[in-house]
Amino acid sequence: MFGSLGRQLEDELKRPGPINDLLSFCEEKSGIDRRYIVYCGILLLCIYLLIGYGTGALVLVIGFIYPAYESVKAIESPSKDDDTQWLIYWVVFASLQLFETCTLSLIYYFPLYPLIKCLFLLYCMAPVRENGSTFIYNHVIRPLFLKHSAKIDSALDKAVDLAGNLVEENNFQKFRGLNAYRPRSLVGRTKRVCVDCGRFFDSLRGLSSHRRVHKESFPEHHSDC
Repeated sequence: MFGSLGRQLEDELKRPGPINDLLSFCEEKSGIDRRYIVYCGILLLCIYLLIGYGTGALVLVIGFIYPAYESVKAIESPSKDDDTQWLIYWVVFASLQLFETCTLSLIYYFPLYPLIKCLFLLYCMAPVRENGSTFIYNHVIRPLFLKHSAKIDSALDKAVDLAGNLVEENNFQKFRGLNAYRPRSLVGRTKRVCVDCGRFFDSLRGLSSHRRVHKESFPEHHSDC
């Protein structure tokens, strides 16, 4: 397994691009194989995360810059496989950020957490087919989604319908009462706000109806990414 990952990583490090150009320059100047240059860079990064300052911000930058760059390239490319790969990464990245928010960032007080998070994100963005984000998605996020997606869609539909009904039933009466105390110049603006609110919730209802129509066509199981 690790031998296969190593070969995939080596092939990706030789793929044309800015990373390949940088590694070629370092390889030419130092005479050291690019694999060992990458390993030394990761080792130095780990040492800094153990003893340096601002490690939380540094890890966040590491987890964002390269994936964002590759995501833009994926959007601009005709292939959809790389789009799926980076969408999966961002779902995992957002899930990790949500987990940290729910713990009120107290998890950063645990020893070695910045280092563990950095290594985890590097594994998730690794330019190999079965990287960390694919593993987490297929074994954790996707099963949870398939199990609870119907309930979530139902709750969203009810919330949209309830919000739209509240606007239709109460908003115009409330604004009409407020207009009695407003200058005439503001009455027209108030009416426009009411109309815009109605259009907004009509669009939400349309989206909700669209989801209901296509809900039966949603496959119960997807092939692994």
